Amino acid sequence: MSLVLPDEVRDRVNGALDEGFPMCMVAVDSDSQPVVSFRGSTQTFGDDALAIWVRGEPSSTLNAIAENPGVALMYTNMPARKFFIFRGRAAVTTDPAERDQIWEGQHDLEKSRDMERTGIAVIIRLDSVQGSGVNLTRD
Repeated sequence: MSLVLPDEVRDRVNGALDEGFPMCMVAVDSDSQPVVSFRGSTQTFGDDALAIWVRGEPSSTLNAIAENPGVALMYTNMPARKFFIFRGRAAVTTDPAERDQIWEGQHDLEKSRDMERTGIAVIIRLDSVQGSGVNLTRD
C-alpha cells in the first residue's frame, strides 16, 4: 500500500495549533534517550511527509536527528476522539525552495517567534501513519 495522507489527516495536522493541540515529536539522542518536544510548526509536506521549523540553536531535536533520523510524531485531540501516530525519517533540508515552503506553511504564531528566519527546516518522510481509522504503511 502506498502512503498518501488522507484529507482528514492533513486537515488535523495543519490545524493542530489552532485547535489547541500542538503535535508532539519524539527523537532519540546518541545516548538512546528520548528527546520530546511540542512542534507548533508541524505541517503536511506533499502527499507522504510532514515538516517542522526548528527555532534556535543549539537544538536537542536537531542533534538527535543528526545521530538517528528515526522519529515519531503524535496528534491527539481527545474531545474529538481523534489521534494519529506518525513514524518516519527526519532530515534537515537546505534546498531554498523547500525551506521557503516550510517557513510559509507554518502557523503565524510560530513565524512570529523567528521573524529573522534563522531556524532550520526539517522534512519527515513518513514510513507509517496509524490511528482513528487510518493504517498506512509505505511500500
